[in-house]
Amino acid sequence: MDIFNVFLIILFATASVDLIVGVSNDAVNFLNSAIGSRVASIRIILVVASAGILLGAFFSNGMMEVARNGLFNPEYFTFREVMYIFLAVMITDVILLDIYNNLGLPTSTTISLIFELLGAAFVVGILTSLDRGISWFEIPFSNILNFSGAITIVSGIFLSIFLAFFVGSFVQYISRLVFTFSLKKSIKKYGAVFSGLAITTIFYFLLIKGVKGSIFINGDQANWIVTNSWIITLISFFVWSIAIQLLLKFTNINPLRVVVLFGTFALAMAFASNDLVNFIGVAIGGLVSFQSWRASGQSADEFNMGVLNNQLATPAWILIVAGVTMMLTLWFSAKSRKVTETEVSLGRQDDGDERFRSTWFSRIVVGGAIYAGTFIQYLIPRMVLASIDKRLTKPKLKKQENEKPAFDLVRASVNLLVASILIALGTSMKLPLSTTFVSFMVAMGSSFADQAWGRESAVYRVAGVLQVIAGWLVTALIAFLMSGLLVLVIYETGAVGIFSLAILAAFLLIRSHIVFTRKQKTEKLSNQLFSGEPQSIKQAIEESKELTIKNLKLANKVYVACLDAVAVGKPSILIRAQHKNKDFWEQNSKLQNKIIKYVRKMPKADRPLSRMYILLFNHIQDLQQSIKLISDSCLDHLDNHHSVPSGEYLEAAKEIETLLTTYVEGICGAIMQPDNNQHEHFLSIQNTLSSKLSKALDLIISDIQQKEVGNRIGRLQTKLLLETKDIQDTLTGIYNLYRDIGR
Repeated sequence: MDIFNVFLIILFATASVDLIVGVSNDAVNFLNSAIGSRVASIRIILVVASAGILLGAFFSNGMMEVARNGLFNPEYFTFREVMYIFLAVMITDVILLDIYNNLGLPTSTTISLIFELLGAAFVVGILTSLDRGISWFEIPFSNILNFSGAITIVSGIFLSIFLAFFVGSFVQYISRLVFTFSLKKSIKKYGAVFSGLAITTIFYFLLIKGVKGSIFINGDQANWIVTNSWIITLISFFVWSIAIQLLLKFTNINPLRVVVLFGTFALAMAFASNDLVNFIGVAIGGLVSFQSWRASGQSADEFNMGVLNNQLATPAWILIVAGVTMMLTLWFSAKSRKVTETEVSLGRQDDGDERFRSTWFSRIVVGGAIYAGTFIQYLIPRMVLASIDKRLTKPKLKKQENEKPAFDLVRASVNLLVASILIALGTSMKLPLSTTFVSFMVAMGSSFADQAWGRESAVYRVAGVLQVIAGWLVTALIAFLMSGLLVLVIYETGAVGIFSLAILAAFLLIRSHIVFTRKQKTEKLSNQLFSGEPQSIKQAIEESKELTIKNLKLANKVYVACLDAVAVGKPSILIRAQHKNKDFWEQNSKLQNKIIKYVRKMPKADRPLSRMYILLFNHIQDLQQSIKLISDSCLDHLDNHHSVPSGEYLEAAKEIETLLTTYVEGICGAIMQPDNNQHEHFLSIQNTLSSKLSKALDLIISDIQQKEVGNRIGRLQTKLLLETKDIQDTLTGIYNLYRDIGR
């Protein structure tokens, strides 16, 4: 088999993986609004989105040329060099997208593709020029890269960030003024017209503007549709408005549900027609290159790739297979749910557990917005402000409405309407707009306009949005540099480099899948607590036991690792303990943030239940702080190469460590299987441990007074003992809490 046949197989294999990984990341673009508003069950939402993806794949043919000649000039390269570029791009893309999926962050597959193509073509262009005897100062960069096309595409993508945010904010603000937060009356007045206009607008841009890229419609049919577009649009508006009005009159179905489901279908279709090029466009470019080279009869180092400038149709079977693959990924990918959670959490209407921490910049932005808003209020007449406030006042929630959706159907409709229009408009102009940028920023703009970012959550939401945007910018730089580096390796090593990099990419994908699965299991355990509303104190206790035991054992492991590291003077032992301690801290911080929300939905009569949760997590927080202080102190001591404690102290510390471990194991056993007969045994361990701690502390005081220890080691030893005493008190509190509740 010819080596280029193997290269082509690798190219399509990586494209298939990239398709799966890319859909896992980009599913958030069209699932966010439907899932966040709970417009229907997950199964129905996925069915609607799947239909949109399949149809959108058939409209993506016209976009494929972007990957072939939109960013670099193929006539400057030979067949071998173009294959090197395409292979480097696909391997880079697979690795980058999988990293973002594991982090749960929505990145832009469009930005990745663009800067990977630019980076690989730039490096190969330089290497080729040097091999041809061209000096560094005479390299024709304008002949290598399609600067005008690249600038148009990149500027369009980044302009879409601001455009999407402001358009989403404006449309949402107007829509909320019309509908208010009480939808029962306003839906009857304006629901038919709004829904008819929304569906017609989406229909116009998706069908009429995107019709030229379909593989099922010929040129004459497409021209007829475009010529009669206004007539079709008007008919569509009246038909949909009348249909929605009849729906309102004879059923209890909220017409905005129809808009959201239709919008989900439309946005999935726009995503497939616009973004399919990001996943398989490069592979198709490789296939076209291979077929043209094979037909030419020339060598791979002589055949010029100017053929890629021709208008070439993508085989229908490839689009169909790609569409089916995207649909299956949507149903079975756990990583797509992870990315969706990020966008929904940043746009939800209520406060609570935040995924991102505030930053100094987010605090400045929020503070500036507050002052600006206060100033603007002085410029608007009071009567106007009062009227606006009345329409934007949120109704108080009833008891049974505590588990409300992240946002309502009005905002979901606006998100889908605006995003579909902007993406479809870009597609019709052959501009591969980033569906991630547009969808995400529309959602954030509508959240901002809908007052979802209140004083309780604004700094965290702004920090999250800024972090995601910063990730997009970093993606562009990393994609450019990484693809350039990989193509350099491929250019210098040939087949060996390609096989090595493909194996490396496969290894990283398998490893990340294992890590992700393990992380999902951990998160599933932590989410079991507070997952529902317990019916009794007994059920609540049972729900908390497993997580409490896990926390106690993890804290004990970190404690033992810290003492062992100090004993041998090796900071490397603490590295893994530090990671465990970080996971311990983050997991319990999330649960701590949920307590108020959880207690709020409990029946007022269940005071003991509420008290148990609050006291339990107060103890866990105390345990966290003690373990973190011990870990940080030991690491700082060892990093600065301070002296190791004396043998007498280490012997006493080892006895304390053994007793503490025995105490933790006993408490874990008592939590799972309460046994009052063991109480005297626990009291005995407590007294022995307290006695050992007191003796060890007396030993340190004696050493300090006799000047046998320095300041650094004396402070560390004292801190370890005092924090160990606090840990003992915390463990005793947890034991007594479960013992009292169980009686």
